[in-house]
Amino acid sequence: MIGELEDAIVARIKAAQQAALWPYRLMTVETYGGQINESAQSTFQFPAVFVSFKRMRRKTLTGERGRIVNIELELYVAARNPRNERATRHGDMHEPGSYQIAEDMIALLENQRLGMPMHAPLMHTEIATLFVAAKSDGARAESILGVGFECEFGWQAALPELANVTTDDWLKTGQSFYFKPGDDIADLTAITQHASP
Repeated sequence: MIGELEDAIVARIKAAQQAALWPYRLMTVETYGGQINESAQSTFQFPAVFVSFKRMRRKTLTGERGRIVNIELELYVAARNPRNERATRHGDMHEPGSYQIAEDMIALLENQRLGMPMHAPLMHTEIATLFVAAKSDGARAESILGVGFECEFGWQAALPELANVTTDDWLKTGQSFYFKPGDDIADLTAITQHASP
């Protein structure tokens, strides 16, 4: 699910670029795998957007194995400009700045489900400066922002047989029943006590 979500975001950004939704071209759009390094010259092409999974947290239990989970993602937006540091953030006639790219990503992804079974769609949560600096060549200032998003999914925990089950693990079985669509509150629960082996 996490990898599919990252890939779906990358696909949406690439499709928007193919449709020429912006007056600029993103040279790098991919999932994040450590490409950004503050202390070294960047090797990817600018401007760039990287999609990164941040964390998954349980929000609600919906049964013995069922969960509603909150997923947090971060988009790393990177811009470079040979003019000066301000142009990396604000852009100029020739290159977009990191602020414009971040705003465009929010407009593109906010309130989207990306064809996935989400309980709550992608929502923008924050924009934070990761760093703004001139790199070692002295002429290529870079600005990298973190653009946060979150969404919610229904998720099933791993089946017990995948976790070194012993015979004592099956002494009690529970079930929850939900009668109202969209309501995450169990209307009826049943516990079955099994005989000891």
